[in-house]
Amino acid sequence: MGTKRIVIVGGGAGGLALASKLGRKLGLKSKADILLVDRSPIHIWKPKLHEVAVGAIDKSFEGLLYRDHGLKNGYRYQRGSLEALDPDAKTIQLSALYNEQQELLMGPRTIEYDYLVLALGGVSNSFNTPGAESHCIFLDSLQNAEQFHGQLLDGLMLLDETQSRLSIGIVGAGATGVELAAELHHVVESVREFGYQNISKQHLDIHLIEAAPKILPQLPDRVSGRAQAVLDKIGIHLHLGVQVKEVTKEGFTTQDGNLIRADIRVWAAGVKGPNVFSDLSKLPITPRNQVEVDACMRVKGHTDIYALGDCAQLILADGKPVPPRAQAASQMADTLYHNILNRLAGQAEAPFEYRDYGSLVSLSRFSAVGNLMGNLRRGDFFIEGHVARFMYLSLYHRHLSSLFGWFSALVYRLAQKLLRWQRPKLKLH
Repeated sequence: MGTKRIVIVGGGAGGLALASKLGRKLGLKSKADILLVDRSPIHIWKPKLHEVAVGAIDKSFEGLLYRDHGLKNGYRYQRGSLEALDPDAKTIQLSALYNEQQELLMGPRTIEYDYLVLALGGVSNSFNTPGAESHCIFLDSLQNAEQFHGQLLDGLMLLDETQSRLSIGIVGAGATGVELAAELHHVVESVREFGYQNISKQHLDIHLIEAAPKILPQLPDRVSGRAQAVLDKIGIHLHLGVQVKEVTKEGFTTQDGNLIRADIRVWAAGVKGPNVFSDLSKLPITPRNQVEVDACMRVKGHTDIYALGDCAQLILADGKPVPPRAQAASQMADTLYHNILNRLAGQAEAPFEYRDYGSLVSLSRFSAVGNLMGNLRRGDFFIEGHVARFMYLSLYHRHLSSLFGWFSALVYRLAQKLLRWQRPKLKLH
């Protein structure tokens, strides 16, 4: 088989799962050199970023350290951000690395590869809305989630002192926006246990703004309707069929000229590929900053470069692109894992087949809703409450299993539960 260098850029759900599987299969046996590159030293499952943002989970024990995990699972980790790619020389360049004081730690670095996998995920799409980039937090990375958490803590402290009001505006009522709104309401109800005696839910205004006529527009009406009923019940202000024209420090100006005031502003609408892709002139990049790939996830025109997850545009047999979901990235990582093994063995690669198992949305401790699809019965069926909550948590365990294996994932999950039992329910620092 020979020793090949496989470089994976992006340690999200798909990239980390691929690095883990290839590392255990090839890296631990020195059959290949597996290198994972990510700008953060810690992995948090992206569907849990909203919980980091409100302090419901702490990255210090919920997060996975790439360097430690790689040591045990047969891959190497290097911190950095993709800056340039030269397909002819088969190299990538990482940008300079700085510390928190903006002091240079190391300059740009060049990495050679035999096979390259782009798994950088996606970022929120502002659709060029004026003021969105400068006045909103884009909840699509751990760094941004921590930025929101800091602003939330500052807001709660002032709220406890002044008993005024705190307004939070969220653009986009997809899964991220809906889950964040529900989690915020739960946090405000919980902070009284931690000494914030002057705060109640009457002091918090949560605005959820969606251009579509319903929340969760990509999901069936029954799922959307039930989630909307829960948000209405807990007092979330829903602005449906409302488009944002401009964002300022005061809040969101809508197309009809109204101002929705917001002290903290979040943009969670739309998905596009990472901004660096617009600079990769030698790759086929779409208007949404995604890289075009064929059915086997090979970047078109480059047989040694692959891409998966939200940063890739793969058109299925029905003419539709693979949707930007964590389950899609996980399935793509699994197919690419087998394809890379087949390629190293001189065998044919298999096309990717997407299976939609449905969608689940967590509404904090209030509920969970979703629809399941698969082999249990024809079509899809609606679930909610404790059953939906259990299924939602099982998705996280499935993700952990791809990183550790089933038994180790069980041990890891048990350790998380024990740590959480002994620690505060909210991270208030």
